[in-house]
Amino acid sequence: MIRKIAIKNKIGAAICSLLLAAAVLCAFVFAVPALSESDAARPVGYKGVLRLWHIDGFEGGKGDRASFLARVARAYESANEGVLIMITSHTPESAEDALDRGFLPDMISYGGDCAFAADIALPLAKYDCAAASAGGETLGVPWCEGGYFLFTAEGDFSDVSAENTVLSQGRGTFPVAAAALEGLRGAFEVQPSVQAYVSLIDGKYKYMLGTQRDVWRFSTRGFSVEAKPVESFSDIRQYLSVCTGSAEKYNACLDFLDLLLSEEVQKQLVSVGMCSPYFEIYGEE
Repeated sequence: MIRKIAIKNKIGAAICSLLLAAAVLCAFVFAVPALSESDAARPVGYKGVLRLWHIDGFEGGKGDRASFLARVARAYESANEGVLIMITSHTPESAEDALDRGFLPDMISYGGDCAFAADIALPLAKYDCAAASAGGETLGVPWCEGGYFLFTAEGDFSDVSAENTVLSQGRGTFPVAAAALEGLRGAFEVQPSVQAYVSLIDGKYKYMLGTQRDVWRFSTRGFSVEAKPVESFSDIRQYLSVCTGSAEKYNACLDFLDLLLSEEVQKQLVSVGMCSPYFEIYGEE
């Protein structure tokens, strides 16, 4: 009898243990909310190095666009622990050479003279930019821009002609196209940007068609001019494309692009004398 009671007590203890374990498991399951489908699919934040190539496609404003990108990169790194953005400055030629040798950036910043960027850029579904699209997909978006201007120290722009106007030819710009689309006709003199700027100051020409770079040249020298925007044509834009094939890196690059295009960052473009493609940042200036 004693033996039978001991066996029963052991069986009862085992059943109690199982019931207790089941109760604890149920309590845990109901205490922790179930992961939603979106939570389960959410990628883990990227930790590592993002490589950004920067190519100056045209003369800028009054500062260094690579340094501007570096400041934005440091802000991004502060908000995303474990991520480092490494910026490398290239010319179009050195970038193509690096690509030929098998190197590929995660992002690339470039001007309109870098057609090869379309070969490595991935679609950006949430953005729309006809100037940087192919096959119905946006492959890049502008993050800063400039523009063409007519300058004069003594005129009112009513008598602009090929005889009294010089076109300033800077790197990556097409002043002849800007003049033609503005309705200016004739055989205009085209000079390198610095030479054209000096020609206007010296009074050799009454007018000059230049870019945002000349706004800051005149300002730095203290030479007073009137400036009239050429609104019919502008191709002076710096684009950014994402190139990485890694899903984690791609999402991290999109986050950086969102920061770069944010209103807070875009307003800081005044520090490098450039304009925003999305916001008015100069008021009436």
